[in-house]
Amino acid sequence: MQGYTELLFRDVYAEIFSGIDVAVSPFISALPEGRAKDREWNDVLPELNTKMPVIPQVMGSVADDIVLLANRLYDLGHPVVNLNLGCPYKMVAKKKKGSGILCFPDELDALLERLVSGMKGRLSVKTRLGRHTRDEFHTLIEIYNRYPLEDLTVHPRTGVQMYKGDPDLDFFESVLPGITHRVIYNGDLWSLDRFTALSKRFPTISDWMIGRWVIPNPFLPAEIKGDRFDDETKLSLLKQFHDAIYARQVERLDGPGHVTNVMKAFWVYFKDAFEHGDRLFKPLRRLTDLAAYEAAVEQIFAGRPTLAG
Repeated sequence: MQGYTELLFRDVYAEIFSGIDVAVSPFISALPEGRAKDREWNDVLPELNTKMPVIPQVMGSVADDIVLLANRLYDLGHPVVNLNLGCPYKMVAKKKKGSGILCFPDELDALLERLVSGMKGRLSVKTRLGRHTRDEFHTLIEIYNRYPLEDLTVHPRTGVQMYKGDPDLDFFESVLPGITHRVIYNGDLWSLDRFTALSKRFPTISDWMIGRWVIPNPFLPAEIKGDRFDDETKLSLLKQFHDAIYARQVERLDGPGHVTNVMKAFWVYFKDAFEHGDRLFKPLRRLTDLAAYEAAVEQIFAGRPTLAG
């Protein structure tokens, strides 16, 4: 998840929680000649990722650049690379990256042909149902089925939907039998009850991408595997989770404004762990002083907020 689940987050998560088998990194932009930004490259260095296995995700529109980047990652020790064909944001899509290429099937076909033929390792794909309409997915399935993909992660919304509305589960159910690859489900997987309902509806799916919901509900991966937590334990672990993220951001970043901005971005999702989370988050929005931020967070947890159901 871009901007949130980088190495710092993954390490803290692994120290406190369990249940995640493998993480997919925030996307690495494929720059000319297969180069990558230092921060994105360092995020997937094997010697740093010792607490949680990670699959690098890449994004780009130039096939040769993606191939070169994927092969550099293979030489680094990553046998599988995930291609992001799901990012819904306009500034990405207008460059025919992410979900922006899904409405250009011939170009997508040529891209996958070049990647599969040129990569040393294996290719997995994360996709939406289409850029503009779900009907685009019928053609996309035909294209995906032509290539030996490691797996296909499907988020059953279109790109233009962003994260609005509900995932189109009825349509997803109707097209699922036609996909020849191992399918990983992604989209609105926020609770154990939700997982149970989806797993009953889609019994052929055994792999699940939780995505952004792991921030407000970091217990879910372990709960899926049978662990249970009472509310008191959850509240204590959420506080520990927040405090560990905060402490490492203080160590990493320069200046209180930078730290509080990063933490407020974290709270955009973290607040959903609580009932009336927007109300709890409101006092934090304008804070730029670390002492004031710390006091406000302490007050939130001292009030024993009710967890979201």
